[in-house]
Amino acid sequence: MLTVTPAACERLTRKLANKNAGDDKAMRITRKPGGWKLSVDCQQPADTVVMHEGRAVLLLDEAASQAMTNATLDVKATQAGPRLKLR
Repeated sequence: MLTVTPAACERLTRKLANKNAGDDKAMRITRKPGGWKLSVDCQQPADTVVMHEGRAVLLLDEAASQAMTNATLDVKATQAGPRLKLR
């Protein structure tokens, strides 16, 4: 399963707050040509769910969860501010 660092969980929580996402929504990682996409979505029954402080912050469908078995989601400092980084 994808490893999500505490810093990444905090960043996802802030992204959800900035998007005014309700408690029933979380960020979802989906495949796009050449990489991955992060968007707000609702939880589906077969999703892998990453929780942070009692709230779902990240959703992965079965394909994304399997593809990210050895990956880590972390935060990288950039000149434009903190950014999520998949490695």
